[in-house]
Amino acid sequence: MAESVADKINALIDERWRDLPKPPGNAAIAREIRRETGLSISTGYLWMLRTGQRGNPTGDRLQALAKFFGRPPAYFFDHEVTSADMELAACLRQQGVRMIALRADGLSEQSQRAILELVERARRIEKLDDADD
Repeated sequence: MAESVADKINALIDERWRDLPKPPGNAAIAREIRRETGLSISTGYLWMLRTGQRGNPTGDRLQALAKFFGRPPAYFFDHEVTSADMELAACLRQQGVRMIALRADGLSEQSQRAILELVERARRIEKLDDADD
């Protein structure tokens, strides 16, 4: 199923503030976008995007969203991008994760499985997946 601009923005907001019980409100998010990017987006416009009342951000607003969430502007209009793609992109923004993935490229399937086993063991040690059990 294709995700709308509203779905994508809401998912990005949830991802960015995943460690909080709920993300901040639109006014706080708009302030944070202005603070981090130097580009302005109004609280009302952000609300319209998040509720689907506007679905085609352009110009400075599109640039602000793209820069703030670390996505290319085209991301908001690519209907083939899924939530799984978004999760992967978020993980790959972390330099260590990106380096592991890049260095594993070209290794045999057996070596890739061995690396995955090490990662799974480290996640168990750090109790990162306890909530999934």
